[in-house]
Amino acid sequence: MPEFLELLPPEEALALLLARLAPRPDTETIPTDEALGRVTAAGVRAPHPLPSFPRSTVDGYAVRAADTFGASDTLPAYLALAGEVPMGAVPALSLLPAQCALIHTGGMLPEGADAVVMVEHTQGARPDEVEILRAVAVGENVLKIGEDVAEGQEVLPAGARLRPAEIGGLMALGITRVAVAACPRVGILSSGDEVIPPEQSLGPGQVRDVNAYTLSALVQAAGGEPVRYGILPDNAGAMQTAAARALAECDVVVITAGSSASTRDLTAEVINRLGQPGVLAHGVNVRPGKPTILGVCDGRPITAL
Repeated sequence: MPEFLELLPPEEALALLLARLAPRPDTETIPTDEALGRVTAAGVRAPHPLPSFPRSTVDGYAVRAADTFGASDTLPAYLALAGEVPMGAVPALSLLPAQCALIHTGGMLPEGADAVVMVEHTQGARPDEVEILRAVAVGENVLKIGEDVAEGQEVLPAGARLRPAEIGGLMALGITRVAVAACPRVGILSSGDEVIPPEQSLGPGQVRDVNAYTLSALVQAAGGEPVRYGILPDNAGAMQTAAARALAECDVVVITAGSSASTRDLTAEVINRLGQPGVLAHGVNVRPGKPTILGVCDGRPITAL
């Protein structure tokens, strides 16, 4: 019975594999609202600042900060109410000294205003007059133009996985389509004379194919597209034919139940015939899974579990 000559540490085995892989330039541009879990193919830059106008972060009154200096509960400042800021529109009014304007969260600051007093720190005095019970500094309760994102700023680097927050951020910038890496196709081959499809009844000495379906689910969870090539007999010719087809049609190939220390182990021999450099490692210091084979055939990874 052959023995494993060397068990590589997992990190070393992975580095050995990654160093031999050919780059995958395949990309596609898809709607942003369909890009959850995908990976950006290039950096994404903001086409405009965010916010694109100075906006209030609270409900309250837009003011000139200088008109509130020294204001307190016992000595309030009195400001004339110039009007109300409409939502979703440019304010028609402009604040003069000793004036304020009613503003709502997200509203655009009117010309002349440089801060917002929270409504909790105000009260009505007389008609068209507001008592300011707390002083504010310039910029307080205000988001300035570009405070979240500056125009031209890289908001996502290449290689970023798109989560719900990233999807929302792209939509806030009006980026409704995004370039992403194409989903890798992962060919999955089951092997073993004793392995049968899950829908068949078990006979003596037989087991149902569990690995192909578990691996398919793992591939999908990682963002790939699984392609199952069925169950192969313990035959070198059949395995090589199926593996060659999978390598031609997929980006990654996984052969399951074909790597052991027994004399019936055909997988390493098949991998070495499929392309260069072939088997990189046969034996990884993990448990279970010690007999794992890592290989690369003409730039494409092939793994045997």
